[in-house]
Amino acid sequence: MEPLHPLYHHYLDVLDVAFQPIVDIHSGTLFGVEALLRGTDTLGFESIESFFDRLYEENILYSFDLLLREKVIDKFCTIEGYESLKLFYNLDNRVLEMTDFSKGNTFRLLKRHNLDPKAIVFELSEHNEILNIDHFTKLMHHYGDEGFCIAIDDFGIGQSGYKLLYHCTPNIIKIDRFFLTDIDKDPKKKLLARNMVQLSTLLGCRVIAEGVETERELLVCREIGCHMVQGYFVQRPTLDCTLVVNKYLILSDNFKEEKRSISNQKIVLKRLEPLKAIMVGDSMEVLLDLLNEKGTYLVPVLDTAMHPVGIIHEHQLKSIACSPYGRSLTQNRSSNLSALENYIEPIPVVDLTMPLETMIELFSLSQNAPGVLIVESSRYIGYLSAREMIEVVHERNLIRARDENPLTRLPGNFRINEYIANVIESGSDTVLAYFDFDHFKPYNDYYGFRSGDRVILLFAELMHKVLCSDYFKGHIGGDDFFVGAILDEIHTFETICGEIETLIAAFSDEVRAFYEPSDRERGCIVGEDRDGNVREFKLLGVSSVVIRMGSGSSITSSEHLQRMFAMEKKNAKKSPNHMSIIGN
Repeated sequence: MEPLHPLYHHYLDVLDVAFQPIVDIHSGTLFGVEALLRGTDTLGFESIESFFDRLYEENILYSFDLLLREKVIDKFCTIEGYESLKLFYNLDNRVLEMTDFSKGNTFRLLKRHNLDPKAIVFELSEHNEILNIDHFTKLMHHYGDEGFCIAIDDFGIGQSGYKLLYHCTPNIIKIDRFFLTDIDKDPKKKLLARNMVQLSTLLGCRVIAEGVETERELLVCREIGCHMVQGYFVQRPTLDCTLVVNKYLILSDNFKEEKRSISNQKIVLKRLEPLKAIMVGDSMEVLLDLLNEKGTYLVPVLDTAMHPVGIIHEHQLKSIACSPYGRSLTQNRSSNLSALENYIEPIPVVDLTMPLETMIELFSLSQNAPGVLIVESSRYIGYLSAREMIEVVHERNLIRARDENPLTRLPGNFRINEYIANVIESGSDTVLAYFDFDHFKPYNDYYGFRSGDRVILLFAELMHKVLCSDYFKGHIGGDDFFVGAILDEIHTFETICGEIETLIAAFSDEVRAFYEPSDRERGCIVGEDRDGNVREFKLLGVSSVVIRMGSGSSITSSEHLQRMFAMEKKNAKKSPNHMSIIGN
């Protein structure tokens, strides 16, 4: 490799490296840092891209990049606790086209600092067009075979991302910022991002939500199953390595407690199987010894950070275990059979705090997976088999069934509170509506509780008939009902309020059939009040308090919301259309 012109050594002296943290999306624990180049503007370049374009044109991209890697690794090793972190390094895919490209150079740099190759994550971006996908995937295999991790950066914006997933599954996917900007307000982006996360997870990739700038965006990314997060919301890139800490408080006090998640966690933990695991660098002999233990048929494989990289099933090793020469082959370092990676199968990896629905969804989409591996703060804690997953679902459904109102079969207070907590946590643009009958007690006293039950069933049926099937409908108890509806392009705030007004009118009209003809004609019933005085009571109706929730909402708890409903109920009953609307 020819020495670089002194000018480029001057460039290297001027340039500096900033680091941006990448953290576990559930716990805030530091997973790694991305190295970002700074100072190209000082050298007179319009952008970092134009700087690398010049290096490419001069045919020194690889030579300069090796010196830059050395500079980055040297600074990375000044971060406290760097030994357990991953260094994300942006690799210009054109570096692989250089004629002086050769093997083993990065490995020698790491050896000098006693770093494992798995500590380095080469980020390959779709920004520079990949003209030869076969050549590119071959080189991806080259870096993977040398023990480095591979990440696809800016996933989703180029033309080659899904081809790369097909030809050479990377270790990590970084979803492009475009899909995450305002994801809490854009259902289409949320759907696309969720599909990317599901596909990547099923292929055994970890997913980073990149460029997250708000708490609401982070919460949606966590909901759809992202494993890690990076962005201004966590920390901006910093030149000062002392500002990189090992844990970040990524959620405010309003969102730290998640009662619904805690109840689901208890169900999962109760059925978790703590399978013994091996490290990815262990020998095949260690694996075979473990599989020989009674009852062991499945072994999780972990990296140095205790995060699962996959599983090894005993059926994968029958050709070795059944062969008289199998054990000697595993001890032969020149044999491919000594590499654990040859037998690792992908399996969904889910966080303990992940919504149960997301866990089940990822498992159900994975046709060949025998179960899921559970992590907490990115560290392996156990295995949940397909059978235990079914039991988890069954137990969860039993809890929900107990909560179901026996008369209307609508979800009760447990699931209503669960829904409200999710809305407040995610900050999604949602309409919450509370319904309370007008003059129900006099009717119930006069006509009897059986007639009262028939009226309650009428309203429940009208809810299903008038309101969209996508809405969450709940029965608080007695004559109190609840509805939740997520706003989108079709279900606007005005549309939902219109449906609620239609429901109120429909109930007032149809409930008349539950009165005697004389009472209908009179427009009231005559009976005694609590003091024994004879008086007239108006016919049944229903009033509603409608509250719009979202990122700017001042309501931060279920108790606060309930107080708002109680305060506004009187205003709704006095209103001509029997509605009190807040937040329009």
